[in-house]
Amino acid sequence: MRPPLPILGTILLGLAASAAGVWRLPSVSPATAALFAAAAIVTELFEETARERMREPIEMERFQLAAAVNIAAVLLLGPWVGALVAVVGVVAAVALRPRALVDVLFRAAALATATAAAGLAFRIAGGETGQLKLLDDLIPLAALGLAYLTVRALLIEVLLARESFDPRLRSTVGEVAFGAAIALLALRHSWDVVVMVPLGLMAHQAQANVARVQRDTLRALETFANIVDERDPSTYRHSVRVAAYVDQLARALRLPFSDIDRLRWAGRLHDLGKVAVDSTVLRKPGRLDRAEWAAVRRHPRLSARLLQRFEFVATQARAVELHHERVDGRGYYGVRDQDLPLAAHFLIVADSYDAMTTDRPYRPGLPRDAALAEIERNLGTQFHPAVGKAFVAVQRGLDPSSVLTPEELADIQGAHASYRRATAPGRALRERPELLALGGVVGALVALAFDERWLAAGALAVAVTGGVLRLVARARSERLAAALRGALHASTRDAMFESFVERVERSWPLEWAALVAWSDDGLGGNVELRLRGPADEPMLVGWLVREAESGADVIVASPADLSRDGVTLALPLRRETSQIAGFIVLAGHAAPPRPLELALRETLDELGLALADRPSGGRGDGDAEPVEAAADAGDLVVARLDER
Repeated sequence: MRPPLPILGTILLGLAASAAGVWRLPSVSPATAALFAAAAIVTELFEETARERMREPIEMERFQLAAAVNIAAVLLLGPWVGALVAVVGVVAAVALRPRALVDVLFRAAALATATAAAGLAFRIAGGETGQLKLLDDLIPLAALGLAYLTVRALLIEVLLARESFDPRLRSTVGEVAFGAAIALLALRHSWDVVVMVPLGLMAHQAQANVARVQRDTLRALETFANIVDERDPSTYRHSVRVAAYVDQLARALRLPFSDIDRLRWAGRLHDLGKVAVDSTVLRKPGRLDRAEWAAVRRHPRLSARLLQRFEFVATQARAVELHHERVDGRGYYGVRDQDLPLAAHFLIVADSYDAMTTDRPYRPGLPRDAALAEIERNLGTQFHPAVGKAFVAVQRGLDPSSVLTPEELADIQGAHASYRRATAPGRALRERPELLALGGVVGALVALAFDERWLAAGALAVAVTGGVLRLVARARSERLAAALRGALHASTRDAMFESFVERVERSWPLEWAALVAWSDDGLGGNVELRLRGPADEPMLVGWLVREAESGADVIVASPADLSRDGVTLALPLRRETSQIAGFIVLAGHAAPPRPLELALRETLDELGLALADRPSGGRGDGDAEPVEAAADAGDLVVARLDER
């Protein structure tokens, strides 16, 4: 089978770069070329065992020693011989782990192309092969790193792995710096680079240790999931089957490999929260009463809260929490279709199909075709129309593209969320004057080291300005803290809350504010007081469940958490026992001023004692009437086929 044209074109481009390297080989030092070829072979062999694509959702920017060696070769030997060195390393690695010929050729060609592009960028930016002077060559080095990371990411990540473009700046900066250090040492004497070997080994070992710990944690969570499955004979290996269905569907839709791994592990761990449900409830053959349904309905949020404690699987927490939702909004927590991530739709259909086709204590399983027909009947009400159609097609042995329109297929393939965690909006430098002060001090010291007195004086002026701004901000925060404390003198909780929000708004215009009462089990709550809001209560409570145990004084929502732009802050309200009894949630278009944030942190304990002065069971999710308990028993999917 002939490889696709982009793959074939990359291979031909790499072969051309390698041929140019062979032609240029006589013009460079044989000893240096041989040393770098040996280093490329050793580093490729050393890293080969760790290069296999991880099938776990582990988020880590990997620093590659082989890339540093290739960059050093470019700096000393030029772009074409550097490309040849990269090819030699990749081809030699086949001796350790044989691969398909096309895979070897593509990887070798991709790295040769990236290395050659980096060398050409270095020259165009003013660098000279065989010479390297720091400070003078900072711009050429930056151009080299930018070209290398861009071409490598486009060819290996985007073209081969179908990932979104992610240059991974931090690891590439480390690779360029390490390669530059090797080149600087080799310029003096080739054997001086030996002192870099322990540093390289240490960096590699540190990465391996982190990955090992994350894998061990995932295996522990997987064992936990197995234990949960085995508590009820009717659900034995349920999560394994759900993970397999999700993996099969994601592969058929040609999603990025990282998303396939993320979705599969979400399916594998989606029922961890059932550990808190009594096994007699899971095995009960009759109808569940109100309290039993409440216990069952809490398990998705407990699963999400457990996953949220582990940063490298926390991205799956939101989808896991919502795996019993419905497109029509009649699921466990009433989250609407537009607020459900794509991953949740995959879990919903896979979990329902497995529940329908297996025997449960309260009803026998459906035949495969009947279950698929039931999914088709509920497209647009319980199941996402496109995801549901694709799932049915895959289970019937068809290509999803045969039942989906090009628009539906493009929407699914383009809607996958990044598996990297969304971050909260950053602050302007003027909001962090302490950084300005520290930066000025560092700049002044560097300027003095180079005997640049005027530059040192300017940097000291910046440091003094930053210090003054910091003092001003501190004084403002103390005044704001005193004002916030004044709001707590009101006679009722409602009046305290309204006065508090009014004083916050003097510094930070708010879209809405809410006081959330929290259940004692930590798996739900309800909005007791709301000012001017809209606030999507199910989404809000779900976010708080996932983040409640983070230990942060101020919890900041990313745009994905609440499906809104702007900034949302949650202030945990704690009793004397440190138990969370509620939250104050504040939402604005932009981040709050730094003095206000400091004042909120300073008064947090007093807010908790004043506004959460009594146990707050709230209505919570545990006491609400379960949707399924009130459903029409004739609606097979809604009533019980996809449940427990």
